[in-house]
Amino acid sequence: MKGKAAASLVFLKLGGSLLSDKRNPRSFRRKTVARIAAEIRRAFTESPGMRLLLAHGGGGAAHHPARKYRTREGLPGGGGWKGFAETRRGVIEMNRRVLDAFAGAGLRPVLVPPVGGVIARDGLIREWPHKILVHLLGAGQIPLIHGDVVADRKRGFTIVSTEDLFVFLADRLRPSLVILACDVEGVYSGVPLGREKARFIDAISPSNIAEIRRAFREPDGRNGRSGGFDVTGGMAAKVDRLIALVRRHPDIETRIVSGLKPGVVRAALLGKSAGTAIVGSKAARRGRMT
Repeated sequence: MKGKAAASLVFLKLGGSLLSDKRNPRSFRRKTVARIAAEIRRAFTESPGMRLLLAHGGGGAAHHPARKYRTREGLPGGGGWKGFAETRRGVIEMNRRVLDAFAGAGLRPVLVPPVGGVIARDGLIREWPHKILVHLLGAGQIPLIHGDVVADRKRGFTIVSTEDLFVFLADRLRPSLVILACDVEGVYSGVPLGREKARFIDAISPSNIAEIRRAFREPDGRNGRSGGFDVTGGMAAKVDRLIALVRRHPDIETRIVSGLKPGVVRAALLGKSAGTAIVGSKAARRGRMT
């Protein structure tokens, strides 16, 4: 797919596990984020027609209160609106850190918080007026969205992940490429830094998704084979959401890549092979799982 991104829309998420050590609410990898911002700037110079929708995860700042108050469960979680408020404070803190790091590298994305428009029902996004995103992209800007606490008609409120937002927006904005930058090089059959031998999975498609799901079934319940914790489901949930996306839109390619390794995000933005590809049946038949 060389050159594909030259006149296309790309969704890029900087995962919470990339931005910080989720075990520490004060952790933030500022140098890493600034370096990725520089890679994005370089990708724009090499592919000037590219449009970019940027997103970030909550990291430790948001995941700690979300876990403490069981915010994703909404009012039934028991934390009440205090949990909503504390989780949102963590999200805002991560917003500030990301925006500051990007500004230091010469990029100024436009923050569009989902809390201001998303309405969910029982954890699923039902409404999100997105004209502001269309306008910003048309004006040559970089909209910045993120996983967030939002209103929920059944639960009172809930948490929607960036992947949830990407799936919703893919139906409406039709990106050509979706990239999740994480703290690992892609999807593994085990814990990448664990004691057991983990096999790197270079491509996931409808033909092997059942095997991948079996690999994700862990007795300790960590659901995703990454360090720390993830209140929105870990790597397994990310893969499931991306599979749902490419099933509806087989021409959209998605990749899970390492943001810790210099140059990988830039290469992925330019349409070069990196990490684990998640593709629909049409793309798989064309041999794009390389």
